[in-house]
Amino acid sequence: MSERAVAVVDTNVLLNLATPVVDGRPQAPSGADPLKALLTAYDVHTPASVLGEVTGATGDDDLLSAAADLVLQAAHHLTTHDVEERADEPLDYGLDRGESEGIWLANELEADLFVTDEFNTTNYLFVTLALDDQNTLFTTPHVLCTLATHEILPVEYVDAALTYYVETKGWDAQYVVQLRGQYLGTGADRPDREDRS
Repeated sequence: MSERAVAVVDTNVLLNLATPVVDGRPQAPSGADPLKALLTAYDVHTPASVLGEVTGATGDDDLLSAAADLVLQAAHHLTTHDVEERADEPLDYGLDRGESEGIWLANELEADLFVTDEFNTTNYLFVTLALDDQNTLFTTPHVLCTLATHEILPVEYVDAALTYYVETKGWDAQYVVQLRGQYLGTGADRPDREDRS
């Protein structure tokens, strides 16, 4: 990626990318930092409310809090926008303020992509419709695969990370299999693939 594309991200994207870095369990992938890769590869923007949500996740002795601490340590690599006064009322689709403001910000900036993890919910359709350009919608697993195809993250790491997220976050296994097949050239005989034959 020679010229950095503008990416707007929501809270769960940042927390999910930070989680394997701070997860010391054996099933966590190692050898790369997906949060750092995102912040290096893209010009990342976010509404101030997203950092507020990240801050709200700190203070406990758990994996989520550790991930939130890591995101806040890297926050100087994000461009934060205070859009609360300018953004419309939150979208009434079951989205939280950070997601609603992120969609507004992506439209305002004409961002190359808006990254969300709403793909496991019916909200994904609403997010798609709310964005000015439907081609800008990405998910965290999609971004991970893109980072692998541009050799910013090792393919092996992304492959292990996708399995990790399916197992620990409940990401849709079929969606991940499709991304693996399209971007990584793998996926046909993965253990997290559900047999639908």
